[in-house]
Amino acid sequence: MATRGSLGGLSRATSDTVKVLDAYGKDYIIIETVGVGQDEVDIVRTADVSILVVMPGGGDDIQAIKAGIMEIGDIFVVNKADRDGADRLVTEIKMMLGLSSTEREWTPPVIKTIATEDQGIDTLVEKIKEHREFLVKSGMLACRRKERIRCEIIKMVEYEIYRYLDSLIAENKDFFEQRLEDIVNKKEDPYRLAKQTVETIAKRISKNANV
Repeated sequence: MATRGSLGGLSRATSDTVKVLDAYGKDYIIIETVGVGQDEVDIVRTADVSILVVMPGGGDDIQAIKAGIMEIGDIFVVNKADRDGADRLVTEIKMMLGLSSTEREWTPPVIKTIATEDQGIDTLVEKIKEHREFLVKSGMLACRRKERIRCEIIKMVEYEIYRYLDSLIAENKDFFEQRLEDIVNKKEDPYRLAKQTVETIAKRISKNANV
């Protein structure tokens, strides 16, 4: 599914799709993000287990040391481990995990795989199962799912507010255009306009709720 402007690495529809597959009785649901960019961390709010897959010689040795994505990985996989630089990449990841300022009850393992030759896959599956057991026993699985629901509700609220804002601007286009001109000419304070807009949206939501 296309991310369509979403900066977290996942489409807005991904969460709903996962719910459908879960309700359908699927035991395992695999989600692949669009990449390993530093801002693409929505997966941690969607999946029970986050696996960061990198490979040597593709620039991932540099990507892997970015703090943003180092914090989200439950398991790290160095794929195409038959390439030069695989051992160095494993060492770099372990070093960065050791330097992480985040206290972890679970120490993320770093696994070498060669997917095309089915090497290391059994080890990866075992580590996934171990992590699942850890989440259940520690109570973190329930905490993660509760946090997931909280984030989903916040996103829904943000989307509804955006809809109200879009509608408000469309209905009062001339007014907003004039205020923007005033801001450009330093006759108006953008913070005041933003505050007034939020107040107008709040009043509209309150009015609709009381109908």
